[in-house]
Order: sequence, then C-alpha cells, then structure tokens
Amino acid sequence: MTTQQIQCIITLAEEGSFSKAAKKLFVTQPSISQLIKNMETQLGAPLFDRSSSPIQLTPIGQAYYDAAKKILSTERELENRISDINNLKTGSLTIGTTPFRGSCMLPKSFAAFSKKFPDVELDVITDNVKELQNLLLSGEIDVCIEATDFDTELFYTEDLATEHYYLAVSKENPFNETHKEQQLKTSDIVSDSSALYNNKEISLSDCLNESFIVLDTKNNDPDITVDLFQHMKQIPQINLRCYNIETMFHWVNSNLGMGIIPDTLIRFGNFENHPIYYKIKEPKGCFGITEKKIVVAYSKKHFLTQTAPIYIDLLKQLIGQGTWKF
Repeated sequence: MTTQQIQCIITLAEEGSFSKAAKKLFVTQPSISQLIKNMETQLGAPLFDRSSSPIQLTPIGQAYYDAAKKILSTERELENRISDINNLKTGSLTIGTTPFRGSCMLPKSFAAFSKKFPDVELDVITDNVKELQNLLLSGEIDVCIEATDFDTELFYTEDLATEHYYLAVSKENPFNETHKEQQLKTSDIVSDSSALYNNKEISLSDCLNESFIVLDTKNNDPDITVDLFQHMKQIPQINLRCYNIETMFHWVNSNLGMGIIPDTLIRFGNFENHPIYYKIKEPKGCFGITEKKIVVAYSKKHFLTQTAPIYIDLLKQLIGQGTWKF
C-alpha cells in the first residue's frame, strides 16, 4: 500500500464523496476515481458502495481503511521519533571510561545531561583502556573519555583537560624524613596552594633504591614510572603490579611501595587518608611525561549519534566552570 493509496482511501472514506476528497487532496476527481478503481481491480473486490450517498465502505473496504489508518499512525510515530532524536528529546548515548573517572570525575556531567534530556537513554561502560578502545572500534560505545594516546588514523579526539602526576609515598616510609621540604599535602594539590608552585621537585634518581608499584601494561598504557626511569636509563625496582590506579593508591597508602599518581585521583578520589606527595623532576631532555591530556575520543568509521556532541559540549562547559569535582 503506497502513501498515495493510504491518503486517498482514508480521505475518501472520511469525506464521503469523490469531489470532496479531491478538493481536500488538491487533485482532480477523475484521478481519485481511477486510483480507487485500480486498487479494486487489484483486490478483486469493491472498496466502496457507490449506490449510497454519502458513499460507504464495503466490509473489505473497512478492513483496508483500518489497515491504512494503522500504517499512517505508525509512519507518523516513526517521523516523530526521528524528529525527537534530531531535537534530542529521545535517543541514546553510550559513554566508555575507566572505573575511576566514571565514579569520581564524570557523575555531574551524567546528571546534568540526563536532567536536560530525560528521555535520552544514557549508558556508561567502565573498563580498562585497551578494552575501551576495542569497544569504540566495534561501535559498542559512542565516545570514550580517557587520558591515553588514541590512534589518529582510527579515532577523532578532542582535548578536555590536563592531569599532572605526582610521586606518592606512604606516611610510614622513612624516605619522607630526608625530603621534608619537598613534601606536598593533599590540600596543597586540591587548593593549588603556594607550596604546589614553590616546593622543589624531587628527582627519581633519589628513589633508585625504593620499591615501586606500577600498572600492569596488559590492560593499560605503558606505566609512567617505567617510562620515567627509562629516560634516566635506569630500571625501577618493581615490588607489585596492579590493574587500576585506585588499587595503586591503596597499596601506596599501605606502604607496599611508591607510586606515581595523577592529580585527578588526588582531587576527586573521595579518599579520607592520603600518602605524602612530591612534584617530579622530569629527566634531562624530557618534557611533558608527568602530564597527560584527558580527551574524548570517537571512532572515524562509525556514525556519531547526535547526542554525543551535545554531551561533549556540556562536559566542556562543566570543566570550564571548574566543576570536575561532583
């Protein structure tokens, strides 16, 4: 049943005459008469009883009319849903990120987006960095928010913010006794105190005999600790490997080894007890190892849902207002 046939039979049944239906549809009466005749020939039965005035639907015509109404209703609903999606009234958005960012850094953006667009289905998937990239490539997530390097041949990226890394040392570690002037408290980092800028950096050459906790590279980018020591042409003494930064934080706090921690975890991790922190002096000839760009990435080969750019803009606004901490 074509759209023209649907409109014709509905209008003719509701108007009760060929002349009135033609006028409403802005066509000639003969054209409607011919269209109905062709439909009846195809069906092998009359759709209208022309002996009555106004004309009436036959039983077959009534069944045809009811079906036409349902089809028209379905088409209109589809058009409305598409319109709603375009206007961000409905739709879906799947965001991928690591557990820490999903639980501590991004909740306010999720809440703000859901409040503004309550009928958009928002889903958040948390996993390790490598798996998130695979999900992005497969199209199972729309965007990924993470501080990692994305292959520019496969992904588009937009910068969101910069995170800085600090050496974290348990308060129980004797190392602190000989480096008191370089120490930073949690409040120094959270509030950007003068100590954060004035205290001298610590060289990792002072830590050659210390044990470290590093991230397992099977599921993550190369660990920053290993990277820094390699630039010093040294090998760190690795005591433990872990799969996420939160575990590293707790192990450092338990004095199982030193670790290098991003300020985002320090600022937004919602931890009561913290280790002591130190700014890190980067090896000679190196720049930018102790800071990373947090980016939003999306695949070049998949269609980007229209909800994604709206969320990205909202997130950028929140970051610009200093509301990373939610």
